[in-house]
Amino acid sequence: MSDTSVSRETDAPISLQLRWTPQFQFAGYYAALWQGYYRDAGLDVTIIPGSPQRQPNKEVLAGRAQYGVGNSEVLLSYLRGKPLVALAAIMQHSPSVLLTRKDSGIRTPQDLIGKKVMMYGGANDVEFLALLASEGVKPESLTILPSSFNINDLIDGKVDAFNAYLSNEPFYLWDKNIKPYVINPVEYGVDFYSDILFTRQDEVKKHPERVKAFLAASIKGWDYALNHQSEVIARLLKLPGIEKTRQQLLQEARILKKLIQPDQVPVGNINPGRFERMAYHLEEFGFVTDHHEINGFIFDPNPKISQSAFFKVLGLILAGLLLTIMIATWFWRINARLNSEIELRKQTEGSLEASRKHFQHIVENLQEVYYRTDLQGKVKYVSPSVQEKMHYSPQSVIGLNIESFYAPPFSRRDFLKALKANNGKIKNYELKAVNGQGREIWVATNSRYYYENGEVCGVEGTFREITQQKDHEVMMKTMAFEDPLTNLLNRRGLVKHLDQALRNCSMNGLYCALLFIDLDNFKPVNDKHGHNIGDQLLQAVARRLRNAVRSSDLVFRLGGDEFVILLNDLGTADLHAAQDRTERIVDKLLKVLNDPFRVEELELTISASIGIKVFRDNVTNTDELIEQADQGLYVAKKEGKNRAHIV
Repeated sequence: MSDTSVSRETDAPISLQLRWTPQFQFAGYYAALWQGYYRDAGLDVTIIPGSPQRQPNKEVLAGRAQYGVGNSEVLLSYLRGKPLVALAAIMQHSPSVLLTRKDSGIRTPQDLIGKKVMMYGGANDVEFLALLASEGVKPESLTILPSSFNINDLIDGKVDAFNAYLSNEPFYLWDKNIKPYVINPVEYGVDFYSDILFTRQDEVKKHPERVKAFLAASIKGWDYALNHQSEVIARLLKLPGIEKTRQQLLQEARILKKLIQPDQVPVGNINPGRFERMAYHLEEFGFVTDHHEINGFIFDPNPKISQSAFFKVLGLILAGLLLTIMIATWFWRINARLNSEIELRKQTEGSLEASRKHFQHIVENLQEVYYRTDLQGKVKYVSPSVQEKMHYSPQSVIGLNIESFYAPPFSRRDFLKALKANNGKIKNYELKAVNGQGREIWVATNSRYYYENGEVCGVEGTFREITQQKDHEVMMKTMAFEDPLTNLLNRRGLVKHLDQALRNCSMNGLYCALLFIDLDNFKPVNDKHGHNIGDQLLQAVARRLRNAVRSSDLVFRLGGDEFVILLNDLGTADLHAAQDRTERIVDKLLKVLNDPFRVEELELTISASIGIKVFRDNVTNTDELIEQADQGLYVAKKEGKNRAHIV
């Protein structure tokens, strides 16, 4: 097969609709084709490039393609009743960002107020709307324009902020010697999946084995593409419609690998909680009006009965029992004969036993753990799945009080209080429990009262482990304040710690200092040796800065080659003494940054310019403080670089 061909004849011809033209964003699917993974699965796959006129959502729903790659609009269509199923989330973190020119001074969502901002339109803007909401910025305070998808509109100043992909547009600005600045929703706690591989529900129903084969081959293709980037890029460059250079594709691959996170989670991993949060934001901003469950949205290659199905089946069972009793009563009334009454009772008992066995079968095959306790919390029943999920045998749990499995500070008293406050039915109540291995885990339970003869006699429900989801939430909160390249605190972290420093200085009469650092000769290194060397150099700079300051001081990276240092506790003596201490630290910083850096086999020399603001109660807020330190940096640059200027 030639590189320009993306189809192969086999017994099962299917097509995959991409979102855009060939690029590394879709490398895994091309790799699966070129390496024969689709062919080995018995599939004849045609990969169709996307365009504004060929959108995956519409093509798959219309039946013109069996599979597609989409973003939030896939989930939105499902929530609006469209029969779509998500097979895999290739990017664990969305590359969608708002891009500004660094020289514009627009660096936070608040800076966008009154500015012209390009957005995609529709559900694709949900990430940006959630970002604005998280920072208290109302959309009507911006001038929102439909995207032209032309980065020159930002370069030429027609707009102030541009909807962009982190893996694409920033590099176009660098190529034109314009420093970009990225406002990333992830840094503000808004974290969406991106590039969702999906299909129609009837494809799953009619061809389940084909769906499994296509998904497995696609994931295998992604594993290959991420581990053989240069080879795959060389073949991508031969495809018609490719619009990027080799260097641009290498840069795209580097960024996308960080977003896909193959070293941390399996490629394509889906956490239902992430889709729940995406659905919440779609409801929050009016794209859907009613709450919908997403259980049917996520493909399960080995489906078992779900919790929602369990309660539906349980309802049908109860309805069946009621109907049986009504029929029995009717027969009893029209037939007074004792033999008929006895026979009817036997039939009813048989139905009840059959219903009981059916209910037992459902419970024993639940993916979650079903439990039932009396009013005192004594466990009356627990499903066999407790062995797999909690590492307890069912026999060892029966008769114990369920509170003995709670991990402090969680208590059954608080759980019952919440249950009562929700009219005897609660969903997704989270708590910590201790499993059979003695490990504390997070669980979420859907529970309710159960009744006998019209009286509450206990609590029943299901629970599932959500430790991985909670760990991910903690990680994302950490990521919101950290720069992923250097692991330093980012701009959001700077604002947080500056607020604390200002309060501390005011309360305790302490002097502190803010240092704005810009590397003087970084761009020539980046242009000559590439972004990979540039990134390693930035990491080395970060290490030197951390080692050169005191343990009480904090180092931040704002993006690009900009760093900030907060010097805490310079004493209470006087301003002159605090400035002397600051200047001694700054002299050390200039020296360590002048020493050559060794990156791979290269010896690189750079310098730095530093703006300094020493403060105690002579500034009113963080914005004023940052602006003054930035002015000092500007003066240091203007005076010849490789120096510091104190404001």
